[in-house]
Amino acid sequence: MHPLIVRNLLSPLHEWILGRRTFRYWRDLNREQWYAPEELRALQAEKLRRLLCLASDHCAFYRERFADSGVDPSVDDPFSVLGRLPLLDKGTIRANRERMTYRDCPAGVYASATGGSTGEPLVFHYDRRRIAYDKAARMCTHQWFGVLAGEREAYLWGAPAEIGRQEKLRTWRDRLTNELLLSAFNMSSEMMRRYLDSLARYNPAALFGYPSSIALLCEFGRSIGRVVRPSNLRCVFVSGEALDAGQRATISDYFQVPVADGYGSREAGFLAHECPDGRLHVMSQNLIIEVVDAEGGPVPVGKPGEIVITHLDAWAMPMIRYRTEDLGRLASGSCRCGRGLPLMDMVAGRRTDHLVAADGTLKHALSLIYVLRDIDSVGRFHIRQGPRRDVDIRVVPQRGFGDGERRRIESGVRRQLGGGIDLRVRLVDRIETCASGKHCYVTSEAVRTARAGSGEGDVISGEGRGKTGPLEVKG
Repeated sequence: MHPLIVRNLLSPLHEWILGRRTFRYWRDLNREQWYAPEELRALQAEKLRRLLCLASDHCAFYRERFADSGVDPSVDDPFSVLGRLPLLDKGTIRANRERMTYRDCPAGVYASATGGSTGEPLVFHYDRRRIAYDKAARMCTHQWFGVLAGEREAYLWGAPAEIGRQEKLRTWRDRLTNELLLSAFNMSSEMMRRYLDSLARYNPAALFGYPSSIALLCEFGRSIGRVVRPSNLRCVFVSGEALDAGQRATISDYFQVPVADGYGSREAGFLAHECPDGRLHVMSQNLIIEVVDAEGGPVPVGKPGEIVITHLDAWAMPMIRYRTEDLGRLASGSCRCGRGLPLMDMVAGRRTDHLVAADGTLKHALSLIYVLRDIDSVGRFHIRQGPRRDVDIRVVPQRGFGDGERRRIESGVRRQLGGGIDLRVRLVDRIETCASGKHCYVTSEAVRTARAGSGEGDVISGEGRGKTGPLEVKG
């Protein structure tokens, strides 16, 4: 479909049908990114006061929290109110999810869950307003690299609805909006050959996906002597995991275009994005980022700490001072690009390993994490795959976990990895952290064995293999 038709007709119509003002917000963000810092601060103050008052009026949890903190969001300075509130963690959300939810939110209320990259999935609520702002922010940052809304984009990605065959309606929608989905949950040699063929035919303006999966595809292409460089491709956008220097070099060298890193999470939203000058900009038009120490106190600019998020346009379940358990630091100064958006750096983010299926296919670890994430009675968990491809899953059970939940895990894992995998699900009281204090949610010795040249199965072979090991993920 011609990009102009998609940008000016089909995509706006699609968003309107879904009740989302995405294109209006996109125009706002495009204008506001050039605001001076004091103008952005004023915009944040206005939105923050509205969010705090909404939370007080419609969420019993926040009404009590404000009273306990001795603040009145209707009259007090909004930033002063924010600084006096306690931090919000996942355990508190689990215990108070309904009391935190604005059930009559005019933008609707929908349930979702984190991918569980922390080893501890979280079910939360969101609304059309937040989705529209997050999507508009993504459109805005794509434009930084010359990729306009409506242009062809390929995704090497995975999500619950994307496991297995795509529904016909979804496939037709993707075609109409110039989107091509390639599953990161199936990275066999056969499928990666198809992905390279698809990219060559589709000739996208952008490729978006997990850095580990895109780097793996590039390594595979090199190993078979196949280089695909779509003539229309302007940028590779990566998210969902930490991007390391080796992956960036592998992807950029293969496609000969810039690689742009984005930072966000399912529960907290679209948070920050890299610009063409290589700096990570906070999308401060619709969120506030704080960096705190171990006791929850603010740390100076330039010093590392835990990233805490307040999403100003998440109304169905306000996320006020939400602890991401990611590590980062705010940066001083301004960027050469001229945008007034604040700067930050990541210190340690999410990394994702791959597992090996019974037939040798490489499987993105999130394909298993999605099996566990929607089970409320699963607390923390850890997935370990041994060198013989056996899988050991340790689960800290919550109230309601029983034989049915165990069977759901077992059947879901076997659906992803194949029936020949030796699988154990064990219930434990606790799961240890890594030496750094981060939670290692997956360890795949099978991948290391395969990449070391074991020759087993249908795993990538040839030169240019990336390093793999136990990965430290946001807590």
